[in-house]
Amino acid sequence: MKKNNKGFVLVETLVVTVFVMAIFSVIYLNFYPLAGEYERREFYDDVDSKYGAYWMKRFIQSSNYNFQPLLDDINGSQGYAFFTCDLFPEDSEDRQFCNEMWERLEVETVVVTKYKIDSFKQKVEDNPVGFSDDFVAYVEYLPEFIVASLNEAKYRVLVEFQRTAGSNEDVDVYYTYSNMEVRK
Repeated sequence: MKKNNKGFVLVETLVVTVFVMAIFSVIYLNFYPLAGEYERREFYDDVDSKYGAYWMKRFIQSSNYNFQPLLDDINGSQGYAFFTCDLFPEDSEDRQFCNEMWERLEVETVVVTKYKIDSFKQKVEDNPVGFSDDFVAYVEYLPEFIVASLNEAKYRVLVEFQRTAGSNEDVDVYYTYSNMEVRK
């Protein structure tokens, strides 16, 4: 006598379908945040931006750079300072080189803060005036840097770069970001 297995095939198909859907949902839930993290890292701390931040750090650490006005702003109520090449002696090679690198690297903004940026993060979140929305998002992305620097750095430089991509007719402008510790 032949058995009727129609109900068994239906249950087996449902179990396999649920199992496959569970695997796909686990894969999706684990892959989706990674894709977002990859997109964020495409604009944060990429190699070109790290190179540019390195040069801004070198200019700040230069013995010819007048760091005192920045230090006054950092230690004052503002808690941060905007770096410019204007604090090098006028008509000096350092100032010319700084301005040239600023242009070549497509630097938009350079901010110097204390090494531990928790108070700067709070100020930027509370009052983002003077900063682009993307810069504010980058600052929020950064870790707190609670542990002291191994290099005994007391300051941090945050750099925003304006990049261009595309052909001559259709040019897209986007921003990249990087940060580096400064020993001064």
